[in-house]
Amino acid sequence: MFVQVIQGRVPDRTAMRAQHEKWAEQIGVDAPGWLGSTAGITEDDRFICLSQFSSVEALARLAARSDQREWWGHTERLFLGPVVSSEFLDVAVMLDGGTADAGFVQIIQGRATDAGRLHALEKELLRYLPDGRPDIVGGLAATGPDGRFVRAFYFSSEELARAGEHGEQLPEIEEILFDLRALTGEPTYHDLRHPWLASPQRLGRDRDAGSRPAGVTRPEPEKAGRQPWTSADQRTRSPR
Repeated sequence: MFVQVIQGRVPDRTAMRAQHEKWAEQIGVDAPGWLGSTAGITEDDRFICLSQFSSVEALARLAARSDQREWWGHTERLFLGPVVSSEFLDVAVMLDGGTADAGFVQIIQGRATDAGRLHALEKELLRYLPDGRPDIVGGLAATGPDGRFVRAFYFSSEELARAGEHGEQLPEIEEILFDLRALTGEPTYHDLRHPWLASPQRLGRDRDAGSRPAGVTRPEPEKAGRQPWTSADQRTRSPR
């Protein structure tokens, strides 16, 4: 699996949501190799989108399509400032992955001093899920060779997520989380209270039901992450 992360400042969330839905309806519905996307805009106008593909080649074929280039030309103008694109070849699915029924998603970004140690700790953490954190219903973990990482945790609701976050943890989980903090420092959190979830399966289900794909409810303001996201890897390209 291959993950591309696109992010940047987007003041007009209504216009971006419309573009997101347009992509799902007109491009994603017949984009071979596209596995699904999770997107949203935080309260302080930070847009982020994680798109999963079966391979790098699948994304390259998509980027070569004229309808994709036209869509991105319109979408790029919605960003205030640079668009940041990050790509990850090392991707792992946690539990049920990016579940389409999640009501709250938290995306975490940062850089680990030791990517191998990060993998080992996360593998150890999975031993205690979901019993140790039943509020987590799915997740994705992607890591770059330089230690950059992005994690997406899916919850049925924000209330359950906050209760799990502040509730009593198993001693084993506490120890693992302590080691993770030492390895990654303080990462950046993107809290998506109204995530935009799309996948080929969901598009098919919504079409069968006669509804619009990727949801039709216009997003409410979402809780901002703890820190502004920064990266040296800033470049504008024709992404999903």
